[in-house]
Amino acid sequence: VKHAALSTALAELFSFLYLPVRDESLVVDNLLSNSGFESAVVSGAHPSWTNVGAGITVTGEATIIRHGSQSCKIVAGAGAAGQVTQAPTINLNEVTGKSVVFKKWVYATAASVVRIRLDWDGSNFANSSYHTGKNQWELLSLTETVPSTATQVKAICEVVAGGTGYFDAGWLAIDPVSRYTVPATIIRGPFAVLQQ
Repeated sequence: VKHAALSTALAELFSFLYLPVRDESLVVDNLLSNSGFESAVVSGAHPSWTNVGAGITVTGEATIIRHGSQSCKIVAGAGAAGQVTQAPTINLNEVTGKSVVFKKWVYATAASVVRIRLDWDGSNFANSSYHTGKNQWELLSLTETVPSTATQVKAICEVVAGGTGYFDAGWLAIDPVSRYTVPATIIRGPFAVLQQ
């Protein structure tokens, strides 16, 4: 009786049922510019991103996309990995020891070809797992702590040498700074703290 009632209710309410849509293109506190690669490629590079690697080819892809109207297609040269990188301007003294989250939708047709990375100082890296190569979009994720030796927080989208990969919507966020210690040199008021 219960199943019959549910089936009848579904049939009568069918036109009112809805399919929820999740919009992942808006991320509060995203530090990356052009994080979805929606801006047109200029001189072989996406605006706000830097191409790294000999023989790399970077184009806007309008067919294989996850969000918006295009993704970033990277074809790496035969001798070196191909990367697009971005290092947002941040105050490293404020974020040392805080958690960084870097996520990116990636697509590849072969395993162990595409991944994301964080570069702390040019020689110290954090790496995600590689895309499984299942010919579908996968959300790769990194959650790391900013080391005290960091001189930058650089986001990297990487394709191994000779490989092809696609990157789309993603974000880089760092835990907020919610409290500052008043310097010991300030010994009496009145003083004010201004926040932009």
